Amino acid sequence: MRTRTKKRGAAALPAAVIVAVLPLVVAAPSAGAAAHDRSGAVKKAPSASHQAMDPRLIAIQKKQQVLDKIAGDITEGLSEHDRAKVPGFTEIELDLNHNHLRLHWKGTPPQRVRRILAHLPNGVTAEVRPARYSKADLHKARNKLLRAGRPIALRPSSTTDPIRITSLAGANDGSGLEITYDEDRGAGYRDRKDPLARDERNTRSSKVKALTDRLTGINTTATYKPLSDDAISSGGSAQPHLTNGAAASGAMRKHDAPPWYGGAALRNPSGGICSSGFAVTDSHGNNMLTTAKHCDGKDGYWHTWEGGDDVGVSDHLQSNALVDTVGIALHDPADGYLYDGEANRTDGYAKPVTGYGHNNVGDYVCTDGANGGVHCNVVLSKVDVGVTGADGGYRPVTDLGYATDWPSHGVAAVNGDSGGPVFVGANNWTTDEARGTITALDKTVTCPSELNADTVLDGHQRKPWCLAGVYYVPIYETLHDLKWTLNTAG
Repeated sequence: MRTRTKKRGAAALPAAVIVAVLPLVVAAPSAGAAAHDRSGAVKKAPSASHQAMDPRLIAIQKKQQVLDKIAGDITEGLSEHDRAKVPGFTEIELDLNHNHLRLHWKGTPPQRVRRILAHLPNGVTAEVRPARYSKADLHKARNKLLRAGRPIALRPSSTTDPIRITSLAGANDGSGLEITYDEDRGAGYRDRKDPLARDERNTRSSKVKALTDRLTGINTTATYKPLSDDAISSGGSAQPHLTNGAAASGAMRKHDAPPWYGGAALRNPSGGICSSGFAVTDSHGNNMLTTAKHCDGKDGYWHTWEGGDDVGVSDHLQSNALVDTVGIALHDPADGYLYDGEANRTDGYAKPVTGYGHNNVGDYVCTDGANGGVHCNVVLSKVDVGVTGADGGYRPVTDLGYATDWPSHGVAAVNGDSGGPVFVGANNWTTDEARGTITALDKTVTCPSELNADTVLDGHQRKPWCLAGVYYVPIYETLHDLKWTLNTAG
């Protein structure tokens, strides 16, 4: 392992650098912000006068902070899944473009909620729409399609072939339960595209709906959707790539060093690339680094992607398949910082994690995968989704977002970003608020020119594979289920 007394000072870049034409939205410190130096020193960032600052994302961030606060008050600060405890509540949607809240409620909202809506901040509007089912109703119906915590196999009367449930979620408007499915090809197999003709597929979907209507007792929709893509790479040579020259002299995303940061590229136990997540402390006081459980394999040893430095070993007593997370028992400590910017960035730029938050439909979030870098154009389309990963494991609570074309090219993440953090920018993008951990990807798209073999870290082992959708496990679920504490900095 590399030894040195000073790990990269997170480059003291001025102002949030947010360039709309780039596929990677780089969030750097604002003017005058302190940049972290691993030696304990603090540098002062230079003036922001020479940096381009996109006011649109700053405006969105400010609106989101306000609307998330209102949503949190309405939902009593509960997580996406636990909001079923609020009688009558179905879902809340944020419309950041119009500074608007759309609340779906079964029955009449209580006086507490009506009072909040009657005293909204200036410029914020809201509406309440009647819902057929509450979130509690939808949870009860969803549970009827689970056995031992996993989706049951469906067998419509027209066929003996098993149908595999690929996701379960309540409709945002409370109109019913949304079910996606595909033909079950067995463990490790999936269809890349629909193998049936349109009319035959429509007939199959109608029969699946009829079955799930009967099993759940409520209205359902059934839509064909292949098993989600795994966010892990297909593996590679177990021999680490050794760097030289400048790349070896300073720590960075592709060649991290203690204290370990989130969003770093790790060589997983099977030889492929995965991402480090967050620094946490377990219930025994041990400092750990998170990553995706489905990345684990073989002997459980983890190394830096470049250099092959020893990071630690998977602690199987500190793991949970339901949240697809495993803690890495470390030889050296991890710190509450996340790498930012492009995957191949070499200046070691990172930002402090200052806490965590819950998620709402309509939120803008940033994915921070080691292989593809940071993408801050991901808008949540659904929360509280149960999804079956490509490894066959069922994650009962995930959030699902898709990339917008603005401010970048419709890419949410790159295959190999598994385990990477999801965050939102805070304090004018100088700090990060933890939101979750990347577990699976959806909807292949053409990679833009900026994401190529030279910029995607394992791009010379395989062709870069870009995706528009990302499933992530909310950080609250991970911390709660594993009884961990999130390590923060600053």
